[in-house]
Parts: sequence; C-alpha cells; structure tokens
Amino acid sequence: MAVYRCVNLKIIITVGSTPYTIGVAEGMDFDLGYEGGAEPVYGSRTRVHSAGSKTITFSITRWFHADSGQEDLLLDLFDNETTFTITGSLIDNAGAAVATSSVTLTGCRLYRWRPKTGGADDILGEEASGQATGWTIDV
Repeated sequence: MAVYRCVNLKIIITVGSTPYTIGVAEGMDFDLGYEGGAEPVYGSRTRVHSAGSKTITFSITRWFHADSGQEDLLLDLFDNETTFTITGSLIDNAGAAVATSSVTLTGCRLYRWRPKTGGADDILGEEASGQATGWTIDV
C-alpha cells in the first residue's frame, strides 16, 4: 500500500463557475457527520437511530502567498463571506489520479481565517476553516 502525503492531495475551490487549484497546501481536514444519534422510544427498551441533517466542518492550511494570481483567495473568501465548493482527490507524483474517488463539499463558507507564523514577524502560511452544507463522495 502506498502512503500519500499532502503533496499528493489535489484541492480545487470553485467560486461560481471559476475553479482555483490550491497549490502548496500543507493540509486539509474535514469532518463529516449527522445530527442526532440513538434515541429512546416510548414503550421499548431498544433505541432507534435518528439521523438528522448533515454537519460538515473543514480547514485548509497553505503556504502564504504561494499561488500566483490567487494569493489572497482564502482571505477574500473569508472577508467577502463568499460561498464556494471544495473538491479533493489524491494524485501521484506525476499528477495523475491515484483513484477515481473524490470528495466534494458543497455550500462551503469560511468562518475563521488566520495567518500561521513561525518566529517573530514571520508569516509562513495561512489557515482557514469553515462549514459546508452538503457532501458527495464519488467512487
């Protein structure tokens, strides 16, 4: 089994109909879930599952000003309260798709942006996190 690092992660942010490929991404995390859980039912000792709406949180970390022409993409998405879509998939070192699977988060919005720093006055990267309203997993 091969091990894939973040350099092998292709992240595309689509704003409207314009796709932006995130370069030099240090990481992307997302958490998919459902509201609800097992709940008691009157007259029964057995609980039933009650899965409600989807809950999705995500974060993206990338080197600061790494992508020519879209240096301020994450800051602008945060500052302008823009809704967008994120698609992530694995690629090999040559850029070819590793598998046909990908994850797409829809209805994304950033609720937090911050610079990531090293030493005093060194801005090394940026981190943005937010929530989405839906997901699809293409296999």
